[in-house]
Amino acid sequence: MLSIHFNKEFFINALKANKNMVTFLSTTIALMLTLLLQGLMQGNLRLEYFGYALIVSFAFFLWAAIDAKYRKQRNSDYF
Repeated sequence: MLSIHFNKEFFINALKANKNMVTFLSTTIALMLTLLLQGLMQGNLRLEYFGYALIVSFAFFLWAAIDAKYRKQRNSDYF
């Protein structure tokens, strides 16, 4: 049997330190669940849609990371 040790405190502290990753993961999971439910109800579930959803989620993650970086620089310029 494969035993996986999971340290919750380490994981939670890592998530608190990287809020962009938390946003990325929650957005991705919500988007995947929405696609799954919509696809099951309408009967047009395709694998490509999940690929598109991953690309869109990554774009939002990248946007948030870049915005946070430059927003910190702009705020420090004024003080």
